[in-house]
Amino acid sequence: MAEDNSRDTGNSTVPKKKGRQSAVCANPLYPCAMTGAASALAGISDMGVIIHGSSGCYYYADMAVPDTLHSTFIVQDEVIFGSADRLKEIVESVSKLYNRIAVINTCVPSVMGEDIKEILADYDTVCIDAPGFIGYFDEGWRLAVKELAQYSAVSDSAKDGNEAIRADGDNGVYQVNIDGVCSLDPFYKGNLNEAGRLLNLCGLKTAAVFCHDTYEGITHPSPYSVSVNPDYNCADIINRHVYGDDRKSQSACSLLGLDNVLKTFEELSDNLPETDVDISKIESECEETDEILTKAGDRYLRRYDPPRVAVYSTYSYTEFACGILTEYLDAEIVHTAARNNPPDQSSDVDENSFNIGGICSLHQIKDILSETESDLIIGSSFEHAAFPDSAFAGLTFPIRHRKMLYDRPVAGIQGSLYLMDEVLEALENVAKNE
Repeated sequence: MAEDNSRDTGNSTVPKKKGRQSAVCANPLYPCAMTGAASALAGISDMGVIIHGSSGCYYYADMAVPDTLHSTFIVQDEVIFGSADRLKEIVESVSKLYNRIAVINTCVPSVMGEDIKEILADYDTVCIDAPGFIGYFDEGWRLAVKELAQYSAVSDSAKDGNEAIRADGDNGVYQVNIDGVCSLDPFYKGNLNEAGRLLNLCGLKTAAVFCHDTYEGITHPSPYSVSVNPDYNCADIINRHVYGDDRKSQSACSLLGLDNVLKTFEELSDNLPETDVDISKIESECEETDEILTKAGDRYLRRYDPPRVAVYSTYSYTEFACGILTEYLDAEIVHTAARNNPPDQSSDVDENSFNIGGICSLHQIKDILSETESDLIIGSSFEHAAFPDSAFAGLTFPIRHRKMLYDRPVAGIQGSLYLMDEVLEALENVAKNE
């Protein structure tokens, strides 16, 4: 969950120490815990997800999450007399369509004090108590993932040390999980495609996709993973249950930015047993892409001053955007705030090079940017609506000011190219109009 810093005046008030902090979800910029749990579970194609709550809760989650959701649609009668019968009715109906069922509790039935696990004791369901008042999107996401981990299993071959080989007629071909795929992220499909492409380039195949896979795939992961967005990593949580403290599994390494892409595949090459992973094509493509980005940045800087930029997205995306803009455009980062807390890290890590603050309210963002001279805003449609005449690039939910039909990546090599392309287009269009 992210700390709500809506009363702060800027990033200087936000501690640089990376650590998870608690807060009630009282900020419309990012969804609540119920939506996070729905996003994690609805990405499992053979699992039916039921929102146990009112129509308002369902329609908000259905607007934010692209996957199919169901609901009990409780009204005043259930609030007064109890919702057990209604919940059982919907579970029985939806069970005819899916192999497994998940039920997510919302604020009203949670306040009513009903124990949905007890009500559904005779049904094979995954129950998540994730009312919006417990926090933001990330809290619900992690609750759902921790519950999924309880159902995860490991094969005998994995226990014997052959855990990286997963047969499908491809003996000796290693499979790697793709982590950090979150359906709320407008770029999740593009990220998934790009991660799969990079794995194929060096002779690897995709194992589980967290969280956009079948139930069987997610609960039987490979111990090796790459991540398209570390804010929503699941592999460590699930593999800790699968392999225990002595597991040979590796943490998911980030694919955000060229340096991270190279580092990730170098580590995979070193860690995968009894095989040589050919990363030469990835090394070559990263080198070529670095030259392209450098030339594009130099071309812009020959005509214009380095841009002043404000960045608002999830923590990892914010850090990635700040990094690429400062490296190739010599950008000055005038203000940053993440929609969530940074991923959990060891206690000795105390680095926040771009001074990324916690969630700001839209009112605070408007106040800060009204008093701060900026050439470019990176964020969501909220920021775009507040400053419609500014150069803008969308990097987080919601993006409604433009069509998003094409599966654009942010992760991987193509993701770096995409972001730079969007930034340069936005900056130059505004400069031409002026």
